[in-house]
Order: sequence, then structure tokens, then C-alpha cells
Amino acid sequence: MFKDQPKWFYEYNGKKLRLSALYGKLKKKRGKAKVKASVLVILPDGNKARVIFVPCDKKRGWLALLSTDITIADDEIIRLYSKRCDIEVFFKKCKQHLKLVKEIQIRSYDGLIGHTSLVMARYNILSLFQRKNVDQRPFGDLFRACNEELANINFLDALTRIMQLAMATLRKAHKLSEEVINSMLDLIMGEALVYFGLSNRQTPQLERG
Repeated sequence: MFKDQPKWFYEYNGKKLRLSALYGKLKKKRGKAKVKASVLVILPDGNKARVIFVPCDKKRGWLALLSTDITIADDEIIRLYSKRCDIEVFFKKCKQHLKLVKEIQIRSYDGLIGHTSLVMARYNILSLFQRKNVDQRPFGDLFRACNEELANINFLDALTRIMQLAMATLRKAHKLSEEVINSMLDLIMGEALVYFGLSNRQTPQLERG
């Protein structure tokens, strides 16, 4: 999509016209047509392009789309542009609500990729949640609500649940003895508590057996 700039000109029928003048020269479709007018023009660099004028609620009544691929049909150009609009909305939501920009201060390329991937995973989860539940809340409210739910489970409780699940999986998949499982559990929990600086705190009690 592009604007009616006073210094931007497009050649049509041998004349160089700015966008609004070009629109005035064309025959428009009436009614509720998706495309008000479509025309081939020559750009300042000599290449051809297709300009499509579509209806708009704004005061001027139209918006203009430009495609340098003149083989694509008008409806397909509009469809492709609508996809681009969805992508822009996606980035806007990630920046405003999911902390894409403000959550971390990092200059490592790998760190930036990791953080961006996490934000996109958040978006996917919230989008799926919103669709399944027909939830009318915006992404910001959903994100804050999910954060509050996660905050109700502290680190030790979360670690306990993970280890209980791991123990159950070992019993079922490998048929290990309880002695072996408990030894593995004690070793893992001891290393985890030291790593996270929790060795002097209360050790989480896991249900054994």
C-alpha cells in the first residue's frame, strides 16, 4: 500500500501523474465492488507495475495497492496484502503485550533468537487458547492472566511435579527397581538444589514408591 505523495509520479498513457490524478483519470466500478479501479503504469525506473484502488472508509474513499508482478490477478494481490496486514498485527501484539522489546536487554544474537522464539511460542499458545475458548479478552489480558496462574506455582513445587512425572515414566517404561529410581532421584535433586542455590533450604518431599 502506498500514499499519494506530491513528488511521486506514475506514467499512464504517456503522462506522468501523481496518485490522486491517476485515480481521477480512471473509470471506476460502482456499487460494492472489491476493486474500484485497476491500471498498469510505468514506474520512474522504467519497470511496469499494477496499481489497484480499493474502497476505504476514510475521507478520500480509496486506498492504493501496488504490485511489481503484473501477472497476478487483482483479487490475489488483495489477498496477499491482507496476509501482510496480519503479520504486522502479529508484531504489534508481540511488542505491546508479549514483551518482545522490553523484557530483556541483550546483545547476543543467539540470545535474541531465543527470546524471539519464546515470544512467538507465547503468541501461538495464547492464540490457540483464544480460538478454542472463543475468549473475547485481548492478548494483553490473556498474557497477564496466564502469568498470574503460573505465579501460583513456585519453583520447588514445579520441580517436584516434574520429578514425580519423571519417576512415573521410569517405572512404566524401563521397569527399574525402586532402589535405583530413588538413587537417581536423590542424585538429580541434590545437583539441582546446589545449582539453583537452594541447598540450605527445605528439600521438596517427593512421593516415593
